[in-house]
Order: sequence, then structure tokens, then C-alpha cells
Amino acid sequence: MANSTAIAGENSDISAGVPARAKLSASEKFGYGLGDAGGTIITALIGNFLTFFYTDVFGLAPGIVGTIFIVLRVFDAAADPFMGALADRTRSGWGRFRPWQLWGAVPIGIVALATFTTPSLSYEWRVGYAFVTYLLLSVCYTAVNVPYCALINAMTTDHKELMSCQTYRFVLCGLTGFLVSTGVPYLVKQFGGGDGARGYRMAVAVAAVAVVLMLLWCFATVRERVPFNMEGQVKLGEQLRSMRRNDQLIVMLVMSFLLITIFNTKGGAYMYFITYVLHGNAAYTSIFLGIATFSAILGTLIVNQLSKHFDTARIYFFTNVCLGLMSIVLYWVPGSAQTLWLALILLYCTVMGFTLPLHFAMMAYADDYGDWKTGVRSSGLNFAFNLLFIKLAWAASAGIISGVLVAVAYKAGIDNQTPASVHGITLLTTVIPGVIHLLLAGVARGFRIDTQMLNRIQGDLKMRRAAH
Repeated sequence: MANSTAIAGENSDISAGVPARAKLSASEKFGYGLGDAGGTIITALIGNFLTFFYTDVFGLAPGIVGTIFIVLRVFDAAADPFMGALADRTRSGWGRFRPWQLWGAVPIGIVALATFTTPSLSYEWRVGYAFVTYLLLSVCYTAVNVPYCALINAMTTDHKELMSCQTYRFVLCGLTGFLVSTGVPYLVKQFGGGDGARGYRMAVAVAAVAVVLMLLWCFATVRERVPFNMEGQVKLGEQLRSMRRNDQLIVMLVMSFLLITIFNTKGGAYMYFITYVLHGNAAYTSIFLGIATFSAILGTLIVNQLSKHFDTARIYFFTNVCLGLMSIVLYWVPGSAQTLWLALILLYCTVMGFTLPLHFAMMAYADDYGDWKTGVRSSGLNFAFNLLFIKLAWAASAGIISGVLVAVAYKAGIDNQTPASVHGITLLTTVIPGVIHLLLAGVARGFRIDTQMLNRIQGDLKMRRAAH
């Protein structure tokens, strides 16, 4: 696929002379956002439900689940740079990054359904089944998400349009996350009728169809405009050397690791926390997770306005300081205060909603910075390494969750919970993420691409491209 020739009946936008700084239509921004919304369904299923599904429905021990997550994520993460290099070298009538949304749509939907299917096998064979299906899901996600993340830098070089696309992206991701978080518990109950295995299989079948449709919509509506020769046809070794010289990219990779560790530690622990600390039923679970995802949408809209008046990196730093302190304070809120927890989650997740749009905008700035500093642009490889660190974060968060559960001798079922297990689950949703937030804020101090420097980079790159 990487060397596909142009498809008859469709001309490449790149060869059509479309200006790289062209304004994007609302329909194209919407289609672009749907691409990551489809990916969000996958990450929401993994982050919010898969650990709980493996331990309380599939029947695996927490230690086994943690081992699967860590081993597969590290193995899968090692393959991400190769996917980035492949995406950078893809040549087709549809562009480099866009066609991967088409090629990966159906496979990822099928594998997602298989991952949440409980086969009638012995325990050892079920462990193997979980291992293989989760690995395939990770590979499919990589094949779709690495090119997607690089796609924005091939659509436009206008940073205002870029930030606008990120707003569409994360509003749609928030809405999708809201529907997954509230819909899956409801569908599990409705379809399962007390049978958790059947409930999850049917609920994820609905979600998988949505993933396929969203990725296909993204493919059909977005266009790549930045010419191939603007990216440079350089060898992999030269791309890797330029990445090592991009100090701001290295800072962003560490930040990606820490931020996603926070998201997945909290998200992976929420079902345990709601079930065994707050004693919430299916309706309360849907409300809790719905508020968490809805408030993230609100945060995305708020930060889009803030970014027009304040420096992006500065907002990011203070956001994580506030979130760190807030998360630690939540440790002392009693689990019996169900209604209070809903209000506090609304506040926390609204502020948390600031982080992703800011983070990925800063990642794009670091990509431009590397082009400006080294003369080599490797968007696919850069975002592949970013996904590598995200997957390492998934492994780290899985290790944190399983490590705590093993340490407190967790056993599934409300009657099996002890003061130690309740304490451990509470730490997973409060103090542990809070400490990582503060660490992230410290690392973010090393990101030095402010508005003034960004304008200089943009101007210099514009002149360089005009010269060619």
C-alpha cells in the first residue's frame, strides 16, 4: 500500500496546485475530527472498560492483565516508528496519510469486536486469545492513528486553521467519548440481561460499526495540500538525526507519556472506583462517565477561546498545576458523597479538557520547529514516535493499575472488597494521577515555543518554501 499508484478517477489534491495555506471548510474540519473520533471509540473502550472487562467478565487475574498490557504495549510501541516511516513514504492518488483511514477502517472494527468477545475456552487459551486480539487491535490502531496525526500538517500550514481543526477534533472526540462512556454501560445491561459477556459483545459491535463509518467519512472529506517536495524525500537515517536535534519534540514526547499515563490510569480505574468505592449502579455509572466526557467537551471550547489571548504553553503549565493539586485534594472526599463526586468530576474534567487540544497543537508546533531548525520535515515519523510514547504510557498505566490491585489483593465482586482494596482504588483515581500532573507541569517548563517564536518560525518557513 505504501507504493500505491494514483487511483483512476481521483486526482491528488497535492498535484492540483491547491494552496498549502488555503482555508479549510467546516465540512472538511468536521470530517477531520471524525477521524480521531473513531479512534476515540477504540481508546475509550480500552481505557474505560477493557481492564474491568478482563478481570470481572473475561475472568483473568489482575496480574495476568497487567502483564498482557505491558508486554504488548512495549512490543507494539517499538513498531510505531516503522509505521511513521511507512506513512511518510506512502505515495497514492489520495496522498500519504489520508488513505490509511480507508485501508484501516474495516480491520479495526472487526478486531475491536473480537477483543471484547469471550470465547468458550479453557483459562490458558483465553489468556492466549486476549493476548492475540489485543495485539491486533493495537496494530490496527497504529496503522490508522499514526497517519491521522500527521495528516493535519499535510492539510494546511496555517496555524489558525490548525488550531481550529484541533477544536473540531476534540469536540467531536469529547462527544464520542460521552456516547461511549454513557452508552456502553447501558447497552451492556440492555443486551446482556445479566450476561456480561453477551452485553459487552453486543455493545462493542455497535461501537465498532461507528468506528468504521467515522474513518470512512474522514477519508472521503479531507484533502492533503502540502506538496510532497515540501516534506523532502530523505532517508530514514537523516530523519532520525533531525529528530534528535529537535529538542522541543523530545520534550513533547516526555509530556505525551506523562499526560496519557494520567488519562489511562484514571480512566482504567474509574469502573473500579464507581463500582466499589462510590457503590454506583449502572445508571450512576453512565451519569458519572457522561459528566466526565461532557465536561471535557466544555473544556475544549473554553481553552479554544483562552488560546486566542494567552500563550499555549503557559496555559498548559498552569492547567496541570491546578489539576495536580485538585486531584490530590479529591483523596479526602468520602465515597459516600455520590452527588458531590459528580460536581467535582464536572469541575476536574472541564479543566482536564484543556490539555489535549493544547498538547496536540504544541506537538504540531514542535514539528514545524524541527523543520525550521534542521531543514527536514518528518511529520509521519514524528507523530509515530509520539504514539510510541503514548503506548508506553498505556503500558505504564496498566502496570500502575495492576500493580496496585495486586498489592491490595484485589478480587472481583463487591463482597470481596477490603479496606486495603478500597484505599488502593481511591489512590488510583486521586493521588497517583495528581503527582503525575505536577511532574508534567515541571517538564512543560522546558517547552519554549511561545507565540513570538512561532510567528518567526512560520515566517521563515514561508520564505524558505517560496524560494523553492
